[in-house]
Amino acid sequence: VSTQSTGFTTKPDMSHPSITAGALYTACLNPPTPSGGWFSLSDCLWRYTLTVMFLYWSLLTSPVAFTIYIFRHNHTWYRWSGLALSLTLPVYPLGIATTVLFEKIKSCLSGPNWMEAGPGSVFFVKPKNKVTDFIWSCYLVQSMAVGQFLLAGTDETAISHTWADTILTKDFWRAKLEKVGARVPRQVGRWCNGRMVLDYPNVKCDLVVKVPDSYLGIGDSFWNYGKDFNSDQDLQQLLADKYGDKQEVMILELVRPLPGLGVHQLDIITIRTPEGDVKVLNVLLWTGCSTDSSHSCSSGYTVDVDSETVVAPIPWYSVAFGEIDPVLVGTKFPMVRRACEQAVAAHHATDAGWLTAVGWDCMVTKDNEPVFFEGNFAGARTPRRMFLNFGCLKAFVSNYFWPFGGEAASARPASGNQLFRDVLLVAAAFGVVVVAIGTGFGTA
Repeated sequence: VSTQSTGFTTKPDMSHPSITAGALYTACLNPPTPSGGWFSLSDCLWRYTLTVMFLYWSLLTSPVAFTIYIFRHNHTWYRWSGLALSLTLPVYPLGIATTVLFEKIKSCLSGPNWMEAGPGSVFFVKPKNKVTDFIWSCYLVQSMAVGQFLLAGTDETAISHTWADTILTKDFWRAKLEKVGARVPRQVGRWCNGRMVLDYPNVKCDLVVKVPDSYLGIGDSFWNYGKDFNSDQDLQQLLADKYGDKQEVMILELVRPLPGLGVHQLDIITIRTPEGDVKVLNVLLWTGCSTDSSHSCSSGYTVDVDSETVVAPIPWYSVAFGEIDPVLVGTKFPMVRRACEQAVAAHHATDAGWLTAVGWDCMVTKDNEPVFFEGNFAGARTPRRMFLNFGCLKAFVSNYFWPFGGEAASARPASGNQLFRDVLLVAAAFGVVVVAIGTGFGTA
């Protein structure tokens, strides 16, 4: 494939040192196809088995921390019903399977869940075979439940962000990106409490409207000037009809992509190292979009940061990408390194030690410049790489999250003082129970 097929004409600069995560990055770049093919019964069963293996590895090597994490995680995701799930920890895969079965019955009765109903449903398309579908569904839930232990540890703020963004809103990410000189779409205004406030009145550009604390494109709107609205009054009516008087949204200028690629997205994951540095874990390119949103993509590829080359398609990510024509393989993508350098710098700028992994959404504009839309706590994206195969899991655990050696060996948050506090709390609670039982026997 020629370089000009994407509109790029410049050669990548290979003189800079690597900013990638070493063996971990390499393991995720172009994983070998399993013998039965991606999303076959054997593949789904093996990936699910890896989550089971890691579950018991964590219980064996970090029994207190993992138990605390599971109780907090399940309470965050399922509220008080999560207590029942947490109590199944010795046989946790059975608890997860029961939860998945309940959710499937619920979906049949009341409609699809957040994975299947939102604009990003293409990333969660499941196998057609019912048995394989069930195993893959168990894998999706269990991979996030146990895999996020490495990313969140026992840190309550990190665990809460596996479910909802309270600190890490789009405003937060825009501020950090602008701080390091990265480009973000211009904010035209906001809609709040049923009132439109414009930073730039007399709007005459295409717009994208986003909910500050949403994800996967949920709540997004794309409105073209001259078609969907012709005046500020038209825009105000659109906002009132769509978002009412209670929801707050950001009104942003719609940035147009490099013509050779069309609507696309660079999906960059950065990860914090045990030493406190930040490296690039993986870069994906989503293309073949049918709307102004990358959530309508029909193909995806891995991109190598060092050579700035499109490496391979990603049939391992979702069933939806299993049979694409890999026309971009071998194409040069010179802007990817610059985008990754800015993502690494922005991750550093967060100054949040608990923020282990970040997923960045980026596009190359018609001016041949990367523009960032947002970041996200990469709690859903990272486990997809973590359990790709045994080599990926081994690279994660041995290189970044080794449970022995303390904070110097693991990037997992709350592995020091907070864990010590939690151990004391558990010991105190156990002591209270023992004293209460002893008092009861003494009274009897």
